[in-house]
Amino acid sequence: MKIERTKNTLRNAKWGVVQRFVHILFPFAVRTILIHTLNAEYAGISSLFTSILSILSLTELGFSDAIVYSMYKPVAEDDKEKIQALLCVYRKAYRVIGTIILSLGLSLLPFLRHMIHGTVPPDTNLYILYCIYLFNTVISYFLFAYKSSLLSAYQRVDVISKNTLIANIFLYTTQCMVLLIFQNYYVYAVIIPLSTVLQNLLTNHAVTKLFPGYLPRGSIRPEEKAELKKNVTGLMIWKIGGATRNTLDSIVISSFIGLVSVAMYNNYFYIINGVNSFLAVLTTSMLAGVGNKIATETPEKNYEDFKKFHFLYMWIASWCTVCMMCMYQPFMKIWMGEDLLFPNSIMFLFCYYFIMMKQGDINSVYYQAAGLWWHGKLRSIVEAVLNLTLNIILGKMLGVTGIILATIISYTCVYFYGSKFVFTEYFKNGKLGSFYIDNLFYLLCTGIVGYGSFGLLKWLVGDRQNSLFVLAISLLTCITLPNLCFGIIYSLRKQNRIYMKQFAGELNKRIILSRSK
Repeated sequence: MKIERTKNTLRNAKWGVVQRFVHILFPFAVRTILIHTLNAEYAGISSLFTSILSILSLTELGFSDAIVYSMYKPVAEDDKEKIQALLCVYRKAYRVIGTIILSLGLSLLPFLRHMIHGTVPPDTNLYILYCIYLFNTVISYFLFAYKSSLLSAYQRVDVISKNTLIANIFLYTTQCMVLLIFQNYYVYAVIIPLSTVLQNLLTNHAVTKLFPGYLPRGSIRPEEKAELKKNVTGLMIWKIGGATRNTLDSIVISSFIGLVSVAMYNNYFYIINGVNSFLAVLTTSMLAGVGNKIATETPEKNYEDFKKFHFLYMWIASWCTVCMMCMYQPFMKIWMGEDLLFPNSIMFLFCYYFIMMKQGDINSVYYQAAGLWWHGKLRSIVEAVLNLTLNIILGKMLGVTGIILATIISYTCVYFYGSKFVFTEYFKNGKLGSFYIDNLFYLLCTGIVGYGSFGLLKWLVGDRQNSLFVLAISLLTCITLPNLCFGIIYSLRKQNRIYMKQFAGELNKRIILSRSK
């Protein structure tokens, strides 16, 4: 089956944007209603349980991506038998993983109350609520989640986005109605696993329709099983660092400070996740295409693509960072009020954390597409241990500020080490030093433009207390000023000017084609 990489990437991106928009807008409404109809402690409970179960789900980390990676070559060669054998392996493994997560989750029941500092909402049974969240986590492993690997491998992520969109609309609209009418957190929680079941049924229907002859049957050779096991282990360990960064933060804040602080932290992090989700549309949409190109084209050709993608992505990420620096506080004041507002110093740490994380995203796409997970296993272990240690030490000393600093420090310490593997193992003729210099350049540009825009806005709005007016002025400023500044600064480098001309030419070509249709 021929893969139309450009067409699929654009289609995936289009539906990914729609799905992400719903995934940001609707939870925003749900979280707002939850905090105002009940209180911030309930939002804290939700964040805590999600974090705990994310830690337990580390059991799965690596398997789905490793299976999809293993499918790239048989998909390119149209080897249906091999794909079906991988599906069979995936289904069996997911059932084992689901059983393990369920067992580990139930074993934590006696310790739940010790993970919360201070009070919990009255008339709330933590154990019943936790079991509902646990059921939601494990149910997909026993249904049809494994079938989504076919959609990913064939670059039909748009189908996944559509199914997720339908399930999310059901989830969020129903939750809003329940909160407004009944103000009952138990009913609110029960709706979550129902939407997960719906999404699994939709996935099963879509895969059956698009790939009617693909069934989980057959087996893979022993040497293939050994290679898959190695990839799964390496990928699982590699993902531990990313998966534990924010989940550990919420657990430590809950244990040392309390549920209200967990809610405040996750309110701010909700904005980061929202922006991340839109940027993830780009990386997710291009992952299968990059995997296909790695299987069919030379490292030299892919390295040139890598540099162009990284430049464009960092421009977008830098602009998003400046927007957050300028709009975070007025938005949070309108959304949650003065009582749930962090000082500017913590807000700036959130912004710095965001741009640091974005510097490695395109590198990560090629890292995953080339299947290099085993090489970065040490980095993730060090990051997870260092993050937990610094969370406890700095969290006790500095509170929420210490928690964010711990995450930034642990990530920065391992960032330079982990970034090298794409260059040493795949882009062997690529310039690693140039990659680091580029990222430092983007970081400095973001800081200069961000603080300049923030200072300009402080001068423009003065002492005005109308947060809506301040937010509107900030939005108007951020639409044009940062991009104008980035365009001027980036054009000082010759290679960037070439990329800018290439992107402008490609955009103009697509506009002409769309008009001709």
